[in-house]
Amino acid sequence: MAEPATELNSLKRVSIVQQVEQVIADRIMDGTYAVDTKLPAEMTLSKQLGVGRGTVREAFRLLEAKGLVEIRPGRGAFVASDKEAGTEQTVQWFRANEMELLDCVQVRNALEPLAARLMAERSQPEDLLELQHIHQKFVEAVEKQDAATIAKYDEKFHTSIVKASRNQLLIKINHQTCERIKNFRQRTFQHNQNALNAIMPHAKILAALQAGDADAAEHYMHSHLELVAQDLISMTRDENVSL
Repeated sequence: MAEPATELNSLKRVSIVQQVEQVIADRIMDGTYAVDTKLPAEMTLSKQLGVGRGTVREAFRLLEAKGLVEIRPGRGAFVASDKEAGTEQTVQWFRANEMELLDCVQVRNALEPLAARLMAERSQPEDLLELQHIHQKFVEAVEKQDAATIAKYDEKFHTSIVKASRNQLLIKINHQTCERIKNFRQRTFQHNQNALNAIMPHAKILAALQAGDADAAEHYMHSHLELVAQDLISMTRDENVSL
């Protein structure tokens, strides 16, 4: 009788603890378990994966040693907010998803410069005030090195520009793209230099929009997303990359 396929059956020669560790690591890296969130309890995971609680506990310890998990006494295991020790896993995730991520960045670079141009031509004062507020929140999150909040306000910044374009098709496509790159945003901003690098481009885009300069808004958005694409390529193809 054929053995039922599960997440654990594909790694026959690896210990059960290592298999459980890999399953949890994969869920962290693909965003199923988001940064700073509490992981399911040992009992819950043991039932999901068909293993003992002790096995899950040991897997948590291995993940903690790699910097992917933080065990907080009396509170449980959490996805670590600072995964410098998990750089290898982060790079592997970017490489595994390289083509899809590049596809999304290319679509964004085709559509968001247009959205910036349309916002410059169509925006209302309240749109600009909202964008300025979002930019300030983004900067504050970068100063606090709060990766989850940085990713939140980066998405808000770009989405607000698309909404202010008043183009319903752009808004619909942007919504679909945001869902596809949510994990990319979270992984990128776990390393604060990437967030620091986004402050000036965002500021230039905002200034152009406030001035009603459609050409400049389009140009700065295009340049910003070109840099995003270059950073992605560097992260996935440079063997010596340091995130």
